[in-house]
Amino acid sequence: MNRLTTPTQLHHTRAPRPALRMAAIAAWCWLAVSCQPDPVVVVSTHTPLPPALSVVTSTPAPTETSTLTPTVTDTPTLTPSPTLTPTITDTPTVTPITPSPTVTPSPTPTFTLTPTPTLTRTAYPTKKPGATVTPAPRLPPLSALPPPHLWLARPIGAEAVNYVEPNYRYGSTEQGTLPPHHGVEFFNKSGTPIIAAADGRVVFAGPDTASLLGPTYSFYGNAVVVELAQSINGQPVYNLYGHMSVVSVKPRQIVKAGDLLGKVGGTGVAAGGPHLHFEVRVGYNDYYSTRNPELWLVPFPNRGTLAGRIVDSSGRFIPLATITVRSVKISGGGSVNDYLTTYAAETVNADSAYGENFALMDLPAGTYVVTINTSKTIQQTVTITAGAVSWVEFRDVKPPSTWTPTPTGTRTTATPHP
Repeated sequence: MNRLTTPTQLHHTRAPRPALRMAAIAAWCWLAVSCQPDPVVVVSTHTPLPPALSVVTSTPAPTETSTLTPTVTDTPTLTPSPTLTPTITDTPTVTPITPSPTVTPSPTPTFTLTPTPTLTRTAYPTKKPGATVTPAPRLPPLSALPPPHLWLARPIGAEAVNYVEPNYRYGSTEQGTLPPHHGVEFFNKSGTPIIAAADGRVVFAGPDTASLLGPTYSFYGNAVVVELAQSINGQPVYNLYGHMSVVSVKPRQIVKAGDLLGKVGGTGVAAGGPHLHFEVRVGYNDYYSTRNPELWLVPFPNRGTLAGRIVDSSGRFIPLATITVRSVKISGGGSVNDYLTTYAAETVNADSAYGENFALMDLPAGTYVVTINTSKTIQQTVTITAGAVSWVEFRDVKPPSTWTPTPTGTRTTATPHP
């Protein structure tokens, strides 16, 4: 059964009367106003601190400086020391010491420190611009070996490839595929350091775009030429470093053996990948005054250098004759079989002391058989001595039927080579 809400119950659920509501609102407002902070109290507690601190710390400082300065002014007591000035005049004996400062120019040991006097030698005779390559002279047999000039260290450090590339030696044409080679190669990756092979002075550094270092401009690319501190028979000696990616020296700079000159690259007419092209030039710093670097570089330990000559019945060089060098018994065991040719007939030069037309370095000390193939096969036995140059000579050799002794290369016909 549902219960119904009575009128009396409805009266008790109604909202409060208006009078009671107003009283409650007034009480709440009074309470809220009484709890708000006073802004005057906040400002007064913070304002006095900064000025009070700044004034107290700044005032003592000037009083201390002022008290110190008068004590300094009392030191005019030092000024009556003019008595010291006559003592200086009383010692005119000191005046003779003034000429003695001439001792300062005498400590010019700069003469001993600058090895430049060894490099400032008398000018070598100038070449005629149109001169052709001089034909090979007729040379007598060597009765005794000349003193070696193994002056040069490797231009590449031991941590990289510092041996001569065997396929394109000095004077080689690589079986007729390339022009005669005027130096030797050290194949290494680009950026490998190149170091000075001997003491000297830099006479060229940079690109050869405006300097004719080779048969044409821009031939060696970035290059460095060093005039050695040591000359030979009154003639200057130069080392050329070609195809560099970076040049690290400047002209007129003095360098020591082992100093950094730059880095391996492939600039100029380099072919076959990045490598260092290295030359020895005697007498003149030009393309037509080169010598075989293998007769100048110091061999590896316990190894030596072979040089030789192959000439016809008239004593004339036979060019591009094939040579085989085979070991019989060498120190350390093992075997060696090397192949090379005599120099081409044009644009390269024999050493003035040896008069050779082939050379081969870094052979282990021991006994070898040297074989040549021209119109027939001829052999000789030679002993290689560590750290020295050994000699072998073939005379009265009949050249191949196609050989012509007349040089064909001149200054105007020389062609670029890698």
